[in-house]
Amino acid sequence: QPPIEIIRQWLDHGGWYDREELTMRKLVDIQFCAAMGPPGGGRNPVTPRMLRHFNQISICDFDDDSLRRVYTAITDWWCRRASVPKDVGLKLPGKLVEATLEIYNTIKRELLPTPMKSHYTYNMRDISKVWQGVSMIGEAPQNQLELIRLWSHETLRVFHDRLVNDEDRMWFFDFLKQMVDRHTGQKFDKVFAAWDFDKNGTVDIVELRRLMFANFMDGAGAEGKYAEVKDVDAMQKLVEEQLVEYNQSGKMRMDLVLFLYAAEHICRISRVIRQNLGNALLVGVGGSGRQSLTRIAAFMAEYEVYSIEITKSYTQVEWRDDLKNVLRKAGGEGSPTVFLFNDTQIKMESFLEDINNILNTGEVPNMFAKDETAQVIDMVTQRAVKAGVNAGSRADLFQFFVDECRRNLHMVLCFSPVGDAFRERLRKFPSLVNCCTIDWFSEWPLEALESVADTFLGDASLET
Repeated sequence: QPPIEIIRQWLDHGGWYDREELTMRKLVDIQFCAAMGPPGGGRNPVTPRMLRHFNQISICDFDDDSLRRVYTAITDWWCRRASVPKDVGLKLPGKLVEATLEIYNTIKRELLPTPMKSHYTYNMRDISKVWQGVSMIGEAPQNQLELIRLWSHETLRVFHDRLVNDEDRMWFFDFLKQMVDRHTGQKFDKVFAAWDFDKNGTVDIVELRRLMFANFMDGAGAEGKYAEVKDVDAMQKLVEEQLVEYNQSGKMRMDLVLFLYAAEHICRISRVIRQNLGNALLVGVGGSGRQSLTRIAAFMAEYEVYSIEITKSYTQVEWRDDLKNVLRKAGGEGSPTVFLFNDTQIKMESFLEDINNILNTGEVPNMFAKDETAQVIDMVTQRAVKAGVNAGSRADLFQFFVDECRRNLHMVLCFSPVGDAFRERLRKFPSLVNCCTIDWFSEWPLEALESVADTFLGDASLET
């Protein structure tokens, strides 16, 4: 509210009163162009005393025809770039765009936000995330079934993974089956016949858990290609080998049992942090493995993990210093970095305001002092010149630094859904939902508990 009143004062009086010199400072030749969202979701109404100075232009949501045209153009471009065979890329992508829009419109209508499901909000970013995931594939799908499986996997990751209970997950699974049957000309159970492990002719939601795509099966680091996991057991073995290597690297040792449930979430986290502007919101109770699995996924991607250490004397000053360090690593040094942040580290709600800004724009306004700004500009000048940026413009060089931060920094936020704090934070800081891919960690399945018990009690001698 205070910033709005300061702007309103200029709009009303053409300047501000200088209390030190006791004079009115007039500012001339200034025009204001403002943008805002409708009230709600953390946004408050703006006072009419300010709005009366503006000519207001309302922009409605895109209709289905506009969305269809946008995403059809994107999918056609991807099919040409990825050299998708003509018999696959000619008609099927357009049908999948139709199916995506129907999923988007239906889930907005059927799965509404409630106090317990405050993150059930959807926008165009979610549609874009589906096609961003599809375009990550390393080798173009060679037949229609491969493309349908890839698209189905991406819709599950974007829409299904945020659902909080089995009832909602079952509803989405049944709806996805309808979309495949209705729009693609293929039967769902035929597309996923290889996942029919009980051979009853029907693929259920438990069997479909083994549908995974990963970008670490053919090598760690940035060279790994995003591809369908054909052998889940081999994938689990590979992750276990990476865990051994992680523990031998001198990093914080982790004694983990990597069962199927953990492997699923590793694939999901790995998918997000390898995406352009990929950020993750992992929601689950403490001890569910959110931080450990993130560290493994980042290690396999050869990303550096940065996390703050909270002490009694930790204040806003130390927090800003930590943010500057991680932004220098990601933007200044160009090092792919995962910033791992837990809700138990929130000593002040202002921490989340800064995170909200980084998620939205890649920077915290006015965080760097003049000498620090000059330092980060010097760090990126050489890379910026190679990228064609005007080296004589400090503003352009700093914007290049911000763009590098957005490209290299991936925020992974670990929050607990217990209590009212989670809901309040999502309401106050909408970028936590809008700019993140949500992965809801439900309670461990029975097979996970059995795997842990077998590992820790396997060598134990229990007297009867």
